[in-house]
Amino acid sequence: AGDSPGMRTVVFDIDTQRDFLEPGGALYVPGGETIVPALRRVLRGAHDCRVPVVASMDAHTTDDPEFAMFPPHCVAGTRGQEKLEETVVGPIRIVGGAAPAIEPAADETWGLEKRKLSVLEAPAFDVMFAALRPERAVVVGVATEFCVRAAALGLRERGVEVVLVTDAIRSVDVSAGERALAEAGAAGVKLIGVDDALRLIREGGACGSADT
Repeated sequence: AGDSPGMRTVVFDIDTQRDFLEPGGALYVPGGETIVPALRRVLRGAHDCRVPVVASMDAHTTDDPEFAMFPPHCVAGTRGQEKLEETVVGPIRIVGGAAPAIEPAADETWGLEKRKLSVLEAPAFDVMFAALRPERAVVVGVATEFCVRAAALGLRERGVEVVLVTDAIRSVDVSAGERALAEAGAAGVKLIGVDDALRLIREGGACGSADT
């Protein structure tokens, strides 16, 4: 059942990096900083309940083909490529390649570096998916109509129940974001708020009934 306790829940933290969320970032998502408190609540709740977190992180080369579509951003090793400090709530293990034996400890975030829009195209995605076997994905991050959309639809195609936390995502263009949410909804993605997300995290985690 969709809301039954014990579903293997994984939080997907999509591209919460300085270049997207900081005003003045190279590919700033307008108003991105306003979702930071909600992002932190979800990520702190996951950490406290020992629910795995998978954080996708753009890690582009200086001549990345994507820069024909978007301004240069999140170039590997730059400050803008770093995760926003408020979104780091525990140890994070950055996995750049398709390292088959990498498995972070229970309290570590999987940091999956990627060069394409979808986290499913990160080199280490399949290793992570096989290790965590998520049944439910709680998705937060930016930007709604690009990488968040790709993650939600891709995870649905993998048979995962997906919930999008609407107050912890942000779009570049409002109308494009609304279209992306409608498309996700048509694919069976559920749209929820932070409080409901924390309830699902508590159900899927090991933190008892204590509030987060």
